[in-house]
Amino acid sequence: MSYTRILRIGLVVATAPCMSVSAGTITGLVTNSDGLGQPVTNARVTLFAASPFYFTETRTDASGAYALSSVPTGNYVLGVSARGLEYQERLQAITASSNDLQDFVLGAEAHVGAWNVIGTTAPEFLDATDIGILLPDGRVFYCHDTTDPILFDPVTGTRSFPAGSPTPQGCQHATLLSDGQVVMMGGQSPADPGSFRDAVPWTKRWNPTTETWQLMADMQHALGRWYPGLARLANGSVLIMGGGTCCQAVRTDTSERFDLTTETWSYTGSMLNPTEFPPAALLYTGEVLSTWWPPQLYNPTSGMWRATGNFNQPNRFWPGHSDHSLVVLADGRALALGVVGGPDGNTNMGEIYDPATETWSLTSDPNLVRFQTEVVQLPDGRVFVGGGETEVASPPVSDVLGIVPRCDLYDPGTDQWRRVADMNWHREYHAVTLLIPDGRIVTTGGTRIKFQAGPTSADIEAYSPPYLFRGVRPEIASVSATDVPRGGQVSVELAFETTLSSIVLLGLQTTTHWVDGGIPRRLELPVQQTGSTVTAVLPSNPNVAMLGHYMLFAMVDDIPSVARVIRVVAGQGNCDGDADQDLRDFAVFQQCFNRSDLPMNSACHCADLDGSGTVDGVDFELFTSNLTGPIN
Repeated sequence: MSYTRILRIGLVVATAPCMSVSAGTITGLVTNSDGLGQPVTNARVTLFAASPFYFTETRTDASGAYALSSVPTGNYVLGVSARGLEYQERLQAITASSNDLQDFVLGAEAHVGAWNVIGTTAPEFLDATDIGILLPDGRVFYCHDTTDPILFDPVTGTRSFPAGSPTPQGCQHATLLSDGQVVMMGGQSPADPGSFRDAVPWTKRWNPTTETWQLMADMQHALGRWYPGLARLANGSVLIMGGGTCCQAVRTDTSERFDLTTETWSYTGSMLNPTEFPPAALLYTGEVLSTWWPPQLYNPTSGMWRATGNFNQPNRFWPGHSDHSLVVLADGRALALGVVGGPDGNTNMGEIYDPATETWSLTSDPNLVRFQTEVVQLPDGRVFVGGGETEVASPPVSDVLGIVPRCDLYDPGTDQWRRVADMNWHREYHAVTLLIPDGRIVTTGGTRIKFQAGPTSADIEAYSPPYLFRGVRPEIASVSATDVPRGGQVSVELAFETTLSSIVLLGLQTTTHWVDGGIPRRLELPVQQTGSTVTAVLPSNPNVAMLGHYMLFAMVDDIPSVARVIRVVAGQGNCDGDADQDLRDFAVFQQCFNRSDLPMNSACHCADLDGSGTVDGVDFELFTSNLTGPIN
């Protein structure tokens, strides 16, 4: 086992403890440096040595007191962490029968994290129609059009250049299907990208295993869709909306749905306004929220759009590009981050949508308001907000044509912002930014500012958030399954015993510009723990636990493990993604009957009830004997 993964960068490694019968004790108080000397309750106190490995931990009580007893003689690292407070550590020597007093006074969290260049996309430069897609194996698929893809491993920093598609396709949207394949939808021919007059209705699939492309059925909208919106639905299928059309760059209000079983497109209800690249996400209510413009809801059952509550700050560039990104929070609310001043002088960086009341409320603000920022939800519940454009004439940070490298963390739970380390480069909204399984954030592209100012950089840089500098991280040794059904249990075996606070599932992202075409979910799961074995149950609600790939993080307070990627699947026999096994599922059985491509078609796996590798008469008999829902 490699223990370097559980240490923060720069942690001093203690010499090995002597495993003798002699032992000592460490006691102390942990208080707050707020001037009142208040005790810090439930702080995590850890004692660690690397070789041979030794780890123990405890928590402070209501008075801030802690005790670590029966510690073998040797040298250790003693660390203390608590949410919202700065991590502290010190070297600690234990001698025979020693009884050491070690008090800690913790100030407010101040670590700003760190940026490092970890690779390059050269000779490709991502500065226009860029897309970044996190794959289940942890690699990132980049492209600015489908003829020049790049595969990048953020752990090793290596890259490769798989074959491009037969025809170029830029300004498209994309997502990672539940079967692990990438699908690219719409866009335009890049022959004259600035005109936006060459929209196409194409759909292409890329297989990461074979690194091959396959043309799929064109969208119904023959005039094509550049900059279309995209939302994943509960069953893993795709809703495409809006976009610019051939041959006059006129935006459309039409929408389409892609059926994963038949791999065909069909029109559905139209939006309230023509639009392009609208931020959109499925809510826990089962409706899709699209915010550009006006905010509106799509009902997948009725296929209709309807208006919902408008922003408190409604004047936001319409009919131009959206100024904000959309994040679905763990409690089911939706957070729009980024705002342009507009004629009304908008000054609040964010607004939060409550689906229960269909109303928006303003967030607090950092001291520099921006729009079209890089937005990533983190495993600890905070949201990373990087770069963006400011309208301040002389901002308190360097800028290039208004683009700043300023970064912040926003905590929706406390409605507080905290400034963290600036990016190395000024990156406009053409950058693509993703969370990866080791907890870092990677970004590239967007350094050719407004096509006017450079220099253009092919650097890929990674941000290590403050939670990677908070001492010993939990470490996952194994997970019980990589495919877990809704409502099913997942078991995690830890590499060493540490008490988890929760398991967090974060959907894999597909980012382009200010929108995400991945799975907009951060699910915080309560845990049951016995020793180093931890279990959690996934939500059974299909609108909450969307089908597809997630990073599974083991959490100790705000400290994440390196994640394992799992796939949320429908239960056997339940193929349409709802809560019942009924005739809608039967329709999928009919479409999958004797399909020769069953091993590659995840939409049919649920119909193979006997595990024979094909859907046949035996599966039909098993299905009809287990109907649980209404026959409709």
